[in-house]
Amino acid sequence: MTFQSFALDNIADLQESAQVEFKLAGGRDGQGQLPEDIWATYSSFANTLGGEIILGVREDRGQFTIEGIPNPLPVLQEFWEILDDQHRTSHNILEISDVQLIQIMNRKLIRIRVPVAPEHLKPIFIGGNAYTGTYFRVGDADMHASRRQVNQLLRRAHHCNKQTRHVNLKSCE
Repeated sequence: MTFQSFALDNIADLQESAQVEFKLAGGRDGQGQLPEDIWATYSSFANTLGGEIILGVREDRGQFTIEGIPNPLPVLQEFWEILDDQHRTSHNILEISDVQLIQIMNRKLIRIRVPVAPEHLKPIFIGGNAYTGTYFRVGDADMHASRRQVNQLLRRAHHCNKQTRHVNLKSCE
């Protein structure tokens, strides 16, 4: 398998933001494991502004270092399996091209680009329950959505789904 190479000008400049999240994904044996908290980030990016999740980066007191994932293929396989399981995630909004294996400093990373979900699919939630599994991105944190916020998203999705049966509306895409 070939990896797209990226050069970083200054690794010290790595930081999380409203649209960037780094996760180690090392696992117990250091060979690679999908982090459980990736799904809250998936939900929050999909329900907010979208963003990128980079797996294989360690955070230590606000400093980020590229660790890599020695064996990324099982991590990718598990990621797609969970993403396609409607008991674990409400909708898979990713295309194949949204997930890439990349190489930086001779280390393998996984880059996941999460787009903003179409209004008619929101909320994107985890665990089978919109009220307990919906997240929003606030700064560099994944925050649980309130019951009121979830209800607003559900009403908007219902409205969009009802209207799109009659007319194709851009506002609901």
